[in-house]
Amino acid sequence: MKTVRRAAPKRPLQLFASLWSLRQYPSLEREWSWAIKFAAIREAGFDGVFSPPIPAIAERGALTYLAVTSLGTGSDCAAPFAAARALGAVAMDVQICDHDTPLARAVAVAKRIRTASEANDLPFAIETHRDTFTETPEATQALARAYRAATGQTLPLCLDHSHFAVVRHIGVGKLWPRLREPASLLQAAKQIHLRPFNGHHCQIPALTPGGQRTPEYVDWLGYVTELFAYEQARRTKAPLLVVAELGNQAPAYRLSCFPDNWRDTRRVAADLRSLWDHGRLPA
Repeated sequence: MKTVRRAAPKRPLQLFASLWSLRQYPSLEREWSWAIKFAAIREAGFDGVFSPPIPAIAERGALTYLAVTSLGTGSDCAAPFAAARALGAVAMDVQICDHDTPLARAVAVAKRIRTASEANDLPFAIETHRDTFTETPEATQALARAYRAATGQTLPLCLDHSHFAVVRHIGVGKLWPRLREPASLLQAAKQIHLRPFNGHHCQIPALTPGGQRTPEYVDWLGYVTELFAYEQARRTKAPLLVVAELGNQAPAYRLSCFPDNWRDTRRVAADLRSLWDHGRLPA
């Protein structure tokens, strides 16, 4: 992976840990308490926590809160926005509709999301995600174009490129050249989810059992380096909201053969921070 040396970034990175990373951790029988989970997130250097609006979020202390919800054609869009706002969220990530929802209905849901967002003064972004309307670049583009036609505004996005990569089965070394297109989706991104992935797996181990970076993870860090260079070149000083979204259990993105999930999450967080601030990995 090449090193990109640059001056200190003018745009701040806000790094969020997903509570999913600590679900049933270290095991279902010995799962950590909320207090221990939030303390571990703070100690790992995260700025905030990423979660649906659940009561436990009120126990997070000084951590910033980034909310997430799933909304479809029959959903009450107002309720999750109001709940997240009451918990002090800075923004909402939305997984929208099903993969086979007709475009017109998905646009109608997006417009209702926009109304709920404005009513609660809480920005939103539509996540690119498997088994939702936005599981492919083509469907996401179609939604974005239809939303602009209906509202005159750009549809704000939360990019999770792992799902696009698996759809395309992108080869080693080709993640950034393929995923930077279409440019319109990158330009609309307000949030980004960064879980180590390749063209065949939505999540791969970051570390070997011995604590070394895996070759597949190093390949992925090359993609992150290019993505961060792109984001820092944009003409904005708005914080970039990044979730280091390594999944653990329920659903089990972490396979039984993977090493320790939280150790991987801490390593990914440290590497992302160093790549953003210095253009290189920590020693």
